[in-house]
Amino acid sequence: MKITIMKQTNTMETELLTRGIVIFGATGDLCKRKLIPALHKLWEKDLLPKGFLITGAARRDVGVDAWKKSLGEYPEEFLHQLDYVSCDLSCQESLNTLPKTDDTTYFLSVPPERYEWAIINLKQGGLLDDPEKSRVVIEKPFGYDYQSANHLQSVVERHLREKQVYRIDHYLGKDTVNNILATRFGNILLEPLWNREYIEEIQIFATETIGCEGRSQYYDGAGVVRDMLQNHMLQILALVAMEAPCRMDAKEIRREKVKVLSATHLGEDMILGQYETYRDEEGVDPDSNTPTYVAGTLFIDNWRWKGVPFRFMTGKKMPYQCVEVIVKLKAPPLGLFEGETPGRIVMRLQPHAHLDIQIDVKSPGLGESVELATLTHRYPDWLGVDGYEKLLYDAIESDQSHFVHSEEVIESWRIVDDLLCTGDSCPIRTTPYIHEVGSWGPRNETDSITNWDYPE
Repeated sequence: MKITIMKQTNTMETELLTRGIVIFGATGDLCKRKLIPALHKLWEKDLLPKGFLITGAARRDVGVDAWKKSLGEYPEEFLHQLDYVSCDLSCQESLNTLPKTDDTTYFLSVPPERYEWAIINLKQGGLLDDPEKSRVVIEKPFGYDYQSANHLQSVVERHLREKQVYRIDHYLGKDTVNNILATRFGNILLEPLWNREYIEEIQIFATETIGCEGRSQYYDGAGVVRDMLQNHMLQILALVAMEAPCRMDAKEIRREKVKVLSATHLGEDMILGQYETYRDEEGVDPDSNTPTYVAGTLFIDNWRWKGVPFRFMTGKKMPYQCVEVIVKLKAPPLGLFEGETPGRIVMRLQPHAHLDIQIDVKSPGLGESVELATLTHRYPDWLGVDGYEKLLYDAIESDQSHFVHSEEVIESWRIVDDLLCTGDSCPIRTTPYIHEVGSWGPRNETDSITNWDYPE
């Protein structure tokens, strides 16, 4: 069945719609705040395929006009490309009401516990039979722990080919995150230094000043390890530490990321924390032991990184909000000048993204002392695109470069598995230390890990 739509131009004309996206969970917050605005941006830039249909789908029968109105103000010409269908992912027969286009992207903006039956019913309903012209975009989290991720992946493997599966980590859609690869592999300046011979340690921060902000129901069941460490922070680590791919395509980039994650393991100095007012937030269990903060060390057992500690810190209600990578270089073998400081390479990903290279230069005057100088490039993030805009465009165009491979997901869950343990029999302490709001976590414990270069 072909779909036609009336588009307002100088005259009324009928355009055949041959490609499209179906957004399940279309009445939810993600669709309204992120997905439709991203698709509108692509439409404005004339980057959507010709004859492209955007279909919202959800169990509630709100009607197409009411759904469009709920999305906010958009041009009528864009709204003409939107439709709405009431259907239930858990009922295969109801999926028959979905429009049939030659090439379709199915976006699962639904609770993670519905992913399994969504994939099964879409496949059994014949909507995913052509691996070249049908694909599924899956929001994080992919699984709840190592075991559940393995189970969900077994479902995916039985019903889909890997080329049809687009697992989203919205960090991978950010220009500044992808700039890590451009900075590393587009410049010969850094590559000779990028190994255990010249790097003392690497620190990765992903800190927030906000609390749960209306996400308490989700967050109290997930915690900081599932929400940030298992996906966003390990993806940043993979980009920082991976070997150069032989080509900048999805297969080769993902191959190198898998290699790094396969060689990665937790150190022994893991600290979990919880900010002191967390249990007072609406929707949070008064006796909750959900961690809102984690800091510690990761090691990568390969030739490039053996012995180099990758320190990480992420949490809520902290003094400063940023995502930053700090590469601390080793000191020269012989100190010749007064005031020498080992060099730093700082990649600020957000906010106000920039690249800093910090080196010593001679201080003015008669002495032989040196002082720190910083070479800075401010990344023009005002010219960048939203993560979902980039990822939706890539999914529609069947480019998996910035999506997560199944092996990356499984390895990431393996790495953090011990941190998800609860009870007295856990190999490490997972009961969180309580810390003050606006602090860098439980300082007495955290400061024992390393000399942190806190963002500012």
